[in-house]
Amino acid sequence: MWDIFNCCCPCVLDQTPTLKVNGSKFRILNVLGEGGFSFVYLVESTRNKYKYALKKVNCSYNNGNFQQTMKELEFYREFKSPYIIHLVGSSIVQEPDGSKTVYILLPYFKNGTLQDVIDKNSVDESNISEKQALRYFVGICRGLIAMHRHQLSTNTRIRISQNFQSRDPFTELSSNEINSGNGTSNDDSEERNPFLSHEEENNRRSSSSTRPLTISSESDLSQNSIISEDGTELSETISIAHRDIKPANIMLSEDGTAVLCDLGSCEKVNYTIQSQSQALSIQENINERCTLAYRAPELIDVSSGDKITDKVDIWSLGCTLYALLYGFSPFEREEMSNGANMSLAISSGKYSFPDSPIYSTSIKNLIKFCIEVDPSKRPSIEDVLNKALEAQRLIEVST
Repeated sequence: MWDIFNCCCPCVLDQTPTLKVNGSKFRILNVLGEGGFSFVYLVESTRNKYKYALKKVNCSYNNGNFQQTMKELEFYREFKSPYIIHLVGSSIVQEPDGSKTVYILLPYFKNGTLQDVIDKNSVDESNISEKQALRYFVGICRGLIAMHRHQLSTNTRIRISQNFQSRDPFTELSSNEINSGNGTSNDDSEERNPFLSHEEENNRRSSSSTRPLTISSESDLSQNSIISEDGTELSETISIAHRDIKPANIMLSEDGTAVLCDLGSCEKVNYTIQSQSQALSIQENINERCTLAYRAPELIDVSSGDKITDKVDIWSLGCTLYALLYGFSPFEREEMSNGANMSLAISSGKYSFPDSPIYSTSIKNLIKFCIEVDPSKRPSIEDVLNKALEAQRLIEVST
């Protein structure tokens, strides 16, 4: 009797929850992950059956994560590299209790992450080849070049007002405001660019009526942003660090390309901490968003006067390559094998290579090249990529 009812009235029994983003309807298939205030769902479009990852972030009136979520959303919009995850769409919904729910629609990677590769190798008692590990590593490097040398147009339209940080974030957006994936807005008023410091933003605004337009920057790598005589606005180079490079944050596309994801940890870098109160605030953010086992030494205990640069990602790159080869971060292994305190091991740069599996000196030297305690002696992302490409060529010659 139940089977007959199910065949005749299947729609009555379809209890799959659905929701709308930008007017499009999606069916929730599964929960992919969850955090303190967020869930990530596997969803399917009811129109074309395409699958996506949908991140849902609950922003209550006093939990302080609304501004951070808005910044994360802008990073998804900003990067256009094939090695960095991109935004499909987003929606911000006003809830009856006064809170807001932010929905971020992203591509779904059915091949999973590099951590899934590591876990599968562990179960199968197999090892990744140097050739494959370097292919993933080169992809990560290319993604980081796009971040560390990001060309940011100074007229990029950002949905955060100039006085965003000093105003109530829950009054910034109207009820049920919907943003498309390209981040455009019908509002022609000047809006603050969150990728620039307050000093840079003020300079941009005060100089907006003059030509050429020059933007000052704290970054040693930053270039001037200029409006040419024909009115064409050029872009400036800023440095953005991911700050949480690790196998679980590297997705794999259908063709096996490594794609950086989870941009909630991203920040503009190459700045000096000005006060102890600022240091405490930054340390709190680091502890919340940057995984300890892959964290650079300068992020373990930040203090006033410290300079934070994009070199934090170089350290994490080395740890990620090590994990691809041996299954764990080098400092996780130190903790498990030798009982070392992980924070102290990171601060001293103390780690070792296991006897097996056996890998070449070339790839081990690439790891050592990245894991340098002194950030000023750590290589640039371009230097790391060149060394990785050289290691690839050596493999091709030997085979």
